[in-house]
Amino acid sequence: MKLIATILFIAGFCIATIGGGGFAEELEDYALVLFIGGLSICLIGGLILRRIAHEEIHGQAADGISEEGLIEGIKKLHEGVDRLCNDAASLDGKALCTRADELLQGTYFDLGSRNEDYIRVLGNATYTRYWDGFAVSERLLARCWSMAADGALEEARAELPGVRSHLQRALQT
Repeated sequence: MKLIATILFIAGFCIATIGGGGFAEELEDYALVLFIGGLSICLIGGLILRRIAHEEIHGQAADGISEEGLIEGIKKLHEGVDRLCNDAASLDGKALCTRADELLQGTYFDLGSRNEDYIRVLGNATYTRYWDGFAVSERLLARCWSMAADGALEEARAELPGVRSHLQRALQT
């Protein structure tokens, strides 16, 4: 159905363009008919495509792309970051990098790679309420990892409370 709607949209646009080319000082035969008919076909194809997009979005919500799913993912991250913060004083640089990397390549990646889906399902306003804190915490954890990898262990540990606070901010929306 999506293919048919796309073909209708493109064909309608082409027909309307051809019809529009016939508007000269002396109106060519069938120019107005082609223009209005093409626009109508284009509109019908566009409406069908929009309906298909809405159905896909609602299908994604059933696949876990929902506000509740995002909240659960952020809670899971918060628990992981809490454990990392509690253990950070006893970890050496390599262990801190490994633990931070597990979070970054695990749940952070899972949520972050679906950000466009969350925007479509939740809308911009709801999405940004959560994503602001999530994105800042991800960047700070990556910074922590980088510092630990470079041997600046105390500076890396100092970033962890910020990671936790930004995740808490994301959950307080």
